[in-house]
Amino acid sequence: MKHSINGFIRQLNLLALLLVVLLVTGSAQAMQAPDIVVKNTIDKMVNNIQANRAMYRKDSNKLYAMVERVLVPTLHLERMSKLVLGKQSASAASQAQMAAFVNEFKTYLMRSYATALLEYTGEEKVIYQPLNLEPGADKAVVRASLIASDGQEYPINLYMSNRRDTSWRAYNLDVAGINFVSIYRSTFGDIIAKKGVDGLITELRVKNSKTAS
Repeated sequence: MKHSINGFIRQLNLLALLLVVLLVTGSAQAMQAPDIVVKNTIDKMVNNIQANRAMYRKDSNKLYAMVERVLVPTLHLERMSKLVLGKQSASAASQAQMAAFVNEFKTYLMRSYATALLEYTGEEKVIYQPLNLEPGADKAVVRASLIASDGQEYPINLYMSNRRDTSWRAYNLDVAGINFVSIYRSTFGDIIAKKGVDGLITELRVKNSKTAS
């Protein structure tokens, strides 16, 4: 099934907070026990939102800055971008095109999901399954469930890697059977087929300019 960019955002908007929390918590696993990482990260995010909600609603740039400061270091953006573009388009793209796409895609993601943080109520719960990480492993799947405020449960798989890296970073996830990379690849693939990689970059840049304050 084909999905438009805006349709995908609407479909996952209710889950956006969980995505941010999961992505943030994954990066410190190698240094701290997962339960401590989760508690500390969620406490930090919740306290920040609760203390600054009114300010963030008035000034989206401050919200964007907070999300980028906390979230971006935990994402393997280059790897994620190549997966989203697909092997053929990523291989054919020049270094300049890849750099431009990574930048616009990052901005698009942050601004698409940032405002969903303001809808956090404190009633949502995240239940994590035990993570058995083999010595020397450079990949891990963090499995969890989101219990929404209405009691609905959503299964989560978060794909992490520290290959040739100094920390664990997220490069893909799926929520209730919806795979992040696959659905963006499908959406962007349609645009690339019609306009090329440069056309996709331009389209994202236009969308990003509309969300800038």
